[in-house]
Amino acid sequence: MPIIDATAPSKSKKPMNYALKATLGLICALLLGSCSVIGSLYENSPQLVFWWLDSYLDFKDEQTPVVKEELKALQRWHRETQLPQALELIQDLLPVAQYDLLPEKTCGIEKKFLQTVPEVIARLTPTIAKIAPTLSAEQIKTLRSSFDKKNKDWSKEWLNGSPSERLDHQTDKGLEQARDLYGRISNVQKSELRNLAQNSGYEPSKNLAIKLYRQDETLKALEKIRQLKNKGDLSAESLVKESEQVVNEWLNNALRIKDPELFEYSERRLKVNCEAVAAFHNKTTPDQRAKARVKLKSYEEVVMKLMKPS
Repeated sequence: MPIIDATAPSKSKKPMNYALKATLGLICALLLGSCSVIGSLYENSPQLVFWWLDSYLDFKDEQTPVVKEELKALQRWHRETQLPQALELIQDLLPVAQYDLLPEKTCGIEKKFLQTVPEVIARLTPTIAKIAPTLSAEQIKTLRSSFDKKNKDWSKEWLNGSPSERLDHQTDKGLEQARDLYGRISNVQKSELRNLAQNSGYEPSKNLAIKLYRQDETLKALEKIRQLKNKGDLSAESLVKESEQVVNEWLNNALRIKDPELFEYSERRLKVNCEAVAAFHNKTTPDQRAKARVKLKSYEEVVMKLMKPS
């Protein structure tokens, strides 16, 4: 279903912004991407994610094989445990795609998806804790610079221009997603998308604040792990154990925003977003819903194939 969310990635921006989102990226792609591309992206995801991480951290030669092996193991785990859950989410939508949707249904599916996050964090923690102690101060500095560059690009896209221009941009994102699922969108429906976007409560400055908070949590965690390693009085086993504690705290802090105002904003945006999905779907025609069902069936087939590695 279309998501009236200016932070949703466009088709040209497949990589997620955080390691957690990289692990969950397939499900996001299932809601946004082309079926002909999803399978190839997933099968090659260890290498693609490596390139993405390398663009942020500039891995050293001795780090490369370790990171690649961890990513392959992560993909195997994702295939075995997370793809069945992605399939279940798609199959939850299939029977109701041809009918009107209640907001409780779409919000329920989103909540069901979010319930998988703790499991993902538990699996990510040892992987990150194995790699993080090998990062140098220079690599953490490189990561900070990469964050700064991405933030400038994001700000240029979402903070520049008049309120009306920003609303146009937000509407275009929703329109892109609606067309991908439903096919041709009428002018009346385009107006509906604009109204939904206008009433979505989206505030770019708060989204940027959330991004900055999570980036800061990332940098602080990596620096803390680097300092643990430099202490020199920890055994290899103790270093891994303490690093895992730092990583687990970091990922959970990134998930649950500490600032009450930003946390409330984030939760409200989730609610408004899933309500908007139902509101737009309920304005679609029988032909558009049939197209959506065909698209969902194709996603189902792709995931079922991916669950059986060749």
